Amino acid sequence: MRRIGLALLVGAVLHGGATAQVPKRDTTKTRRDTVLAIPLPADSAAADSARARLRADSLRAAALARRSADSIKAPLAHAEVPPLTDIGERYRWGRDELFASGTVSLGELLGRIPGVTGFASGWIASPHMNSYVGDFRRIRLFYDGVELDPLDPRIGPMHDFAAIPAWTLEEIVVERAAEELRVYLRSWRVNKTTPYTRADVATGDLATNSYRGYFGRRFSNSFALQVGAQQYSTEDVRVGGDGHLLSIFSRVGWAKKQWSVDGVFLRTKRSRNEQKREQTDIGVFSNLPGLDATQADEYFRVGYGNTDGPRWLQLIASTRRFAESNAKTTTTSPPAEGVPFIGDTVDTIASRAQYVATAGVRFANTSLSGTARYRVYNGQWFLSPSARLSYDRGILAATVYAEQQESDSTLRGDVSARLKLLPFLAVSGSLGQTRPIKDNERLASIAYRGEVGLRVGQLWATGGIMSIDTTIVPAPRAYDTLYTDVSVSRRLTFATLRGKLWKGFGVDVVAQKWPAGEAYVPEYQVRSQLYASTSWLSRFPTGNFHILMAIQHDYRTAVAFPTAGGVPQLSSQFRSLSSLVELRLYDATISWQFRNMIGDFYSVVPYYTAPRALSYYGVRWDFFN
Repeated sequence: MRRIGLALLVGAVLHGGATAQVPKRDTTKTRRDTVLAIPLPADSAAADSARARLRADSLRAAALARRSADSIKAPLAHAEVPPLTDIGERYRWGRDELFASGTVSLGELLGRIPGVTGFASGWIASPHMNSYVGDFRRIRLFYDGVELDPLDPRIGPMHDFAAIPAWTLEEIVVERAAEELRVYLRSWRVNKTTPYTRADVATGDLATNSYRGYFGRRFSNSFALQVGAQQYSTEDVRVGGDGHLLSIFSRVGWAKKQWSVDGVFLRTKRSRNEQKREQTDIGVFSNLPGLDATQADEYFRVGYGNTDGPRWLQLIASTRRFAESNAKTTTTSPPAEGVPFIGDTVDTIASRAQYVATAGVRFANTSLSGTARYRVYNGQWFLSPSARLSYDRGILAATVYAEQQESDSTLRGDVSARLKLLPFLAVSGSLGQTRPIKDNERLASIAYRGEVGLRVGQLWATGGIMSIDTTIVPAPRAYDTLYTDVSVSRRLTFATLRGKLWKGFGVDVVAQKWPAGEAYVPEYQVRSQLYASTSWLSRFPTGNFHILMAIQHDYRTAVAFPTAGGVPQLSSQFRSLSSLVELRLYDATISWQFRNMIGDFYSVVPYYTAPRALSYYGVRWDFFN
């Protein structure tokens, strides 16, 4: 028994010691939970740092967003443009489209419009004249709301479109009224505080070199500064007409919220040597005299509101001056015996002031505007009020325009409309009248335009008629002082084919037919262009790539230019084939055009030889920094 009791005692002692040495499971759990619940000091510092970085990144992003918003300022004022009543694609070019057109003058660009016929005696420095419905004075130009009146007395009541500074423009909008073409030119503007710089360089045949430069910036106080310049020179050793041009553009202004103030100065100096004419067995013809002239345009404008908004008002004061500094010659002192020439005895210094007040409102897809244009020149003043009522929504676009011109004592008015009857069928037309306010040499006339369009896919095919009553057409005496005015009634049939054929491929065709034998117009005139234009977004989704390829064919029958001697001069019947390629990579655009690639000899104006095969290429480069 004693042995059993001793064994039990020893077992109890050993069991109590083992129990005392093993920790309790609950106590261990408590320690583990306590350790996990209390973060280490090093981990706490890292988390605070991460939260600080997130807060800093958030603040930087907010500041960047505020700076980005602040970098875009209120736009400077721009002129009103009416709703257009064209079928299909409008005759409207933005800044990029203008430079990608391959044209070297505004006259070449307007030559793509039905009813317009363009003339040029040579290459880039020669006079470029355009007529509308066969009349050279029926194209009117408005630069930022100021009408550009022809001031060169040697060429009469028409424009030399080679002298119009198209390089300064932001947009061109063309209104095809019944009896006149109104061209609205909006100048280039900037609205970002990021400085903008652009350089254009081009060169080519006939020793042609061209340079353009732009700089523009808006400042944090909404001040605007823009400067630009263009210079070109060319030389033709075969027929002369060498020339150069230097044009300077500058603008200072300020715009904030609804108010805008700006001033523009534009000065162009042109020089051109004598251009020789072809001498034939038919006769001896006078050459085109040289030119050394300066043209200056200035205006100051105050604007309220946006012409595309609900209400707006603009007040403009402008001056325009043309001065020729050629050495004068007379018919009694020819440069050389037996050499034909045009005497230059005209005092070609002219200036004109123009003050414009214009305002408008827009409501329920309807716009109403009025303009008072006050001209001062030759010690006289002339007030020309005008008004416009327009509607544009969905299937209908219409505009009514009326104007009283005190300068030539006429009252004109027209109504234009486009009606889209079906998604694939549309009609467009315009009816206008001009009549004298009092007795003068100008006759009252009625003009109309009617056009029907049919759409197939993205392609519009149109056909129509334009007509104008008997009128006096002034002669283009810039080419020869022997040319005479003619009294004619015009009737023109035309057809167009414009739009996309498939994906980036498209066509632009304008064909015109005049009655045979009429003065200053060809019987047939066709301009055709086939083009491919794509940004290949499937491969370059950021839009940093674009390619344009175009081939253009021009055909025109002979044109009769009546002369004082009674025997008209005739231009050539001709065909011309030209190409254009443009490649844009990021902000640089490489351009190359090849004109008259067949190399035919022909004359657009009688006995002035047009340039033969001519290559012209260059680069346009935008910089933002």
